[in-house]
Amino acid sequence: MKDFGRREHNIDFSKQRENKKRNRLSKFILFLLVLIGIGFFIILVVNFSGYHSTRIVTTTYGTIRDRIETEGLLIRNEKITFAPQEGELQLYVPEGERVRSGTRIASVVGTEEKELYNYNSGLLSYQVDGLEMTLREESRANLTYDQFVNLRGKVNQVSSEERVNAGRPIFKIIDNFKFYLAVLLPQDEVMNYEEGSSVEVLFSELGERYFTGEIDQILFDQPDNIMLIKFNSLISDLIELRKAEVEIIREVHSGIVVPISALIEQEDTVGVMVSSYTNRYFKEVEVVGQVGDQVVIKGVGPGVEIILTN
Repeated sequence: MKDFGRREHNIDFSKQRENKKRNRLSKFILFLLVLIGIGFFIILVVNFSGYHSTRIVTTTYGTIRDRIETEGLLIRNEKITFAPQEGELQLYVPEGERVRSGTRIASVVGTEEKELYNYNSGLLSYQVDGLEMTLREESRANLTYDQFVNLRGKVNQVSSEERVNAGRPIFKIIDNFKFYLAVLLPQDEVMNYEEGSSVEVLFSELGERYFTGEIDQILFDQPDNIMLIKFNSLISDLIELRKAEVEIIREVHSGIVVPISALIEQEDTVGVMVSSYTNRYFKEVEVVGQVGDQVVIKGVGPGVEIILTN
């Protein structure tokens, strides 16, 4: 007879074994995923901490400049003409024009009309700042640091149909064949400059325009020295400047620019370590110039991967 009080249990052992295998596989996959995640995390930490076992730069063309930023003071040969009488002023030549000697520049109409001519050729300016007699070529070597920083001019400019008093400055003629620029030269830069050498000057007011000059003299003083730079031409854009922010550029090097840490020495030969697809190899180069921690080299072209030593 069937015992209805007992319940029969049919146990499927094959399914149990299969479930155990699946559980073990799932745990193994989870373990692998955890390991991969930890690996990625370590890589991220290493990258963000700034550590790189090998640093590589790709070569490119560029320009490096050895330069200083300083203040400049323009010294020019300037001849001023004054109003001979009181009266109404008439101007006949535009500002900045290059004029020959004997040109009628202006006239003052008072009890009579008196015409004003220039007696020197050069660039014409109606802006007189009162420093024309102080900043002269023949007295440039007497300039001191205190004078440089304390000299102050006040621009006096006239206009046509203006009424002027006798003795008022009307115009000046500036020698356009030569002028000097006095600049402050820090004590730690003196050894880098010598009289007779060429430099390039960038006037910040004129944008990216470079003027080539020659170091005329270095006047030693405290706390800064004064360097006098001679130029052989003056353009009309410079006649409005007396004091200016300038850059003095001693050397310019163009070519393949790399960090100095890319250079290595092997058997008294300077070179770089090139990284290619298959290996690394030493390549001899010539150092063209150095400014700070950058150098221009010859011997490799652009697009080459170079290993940095530190």
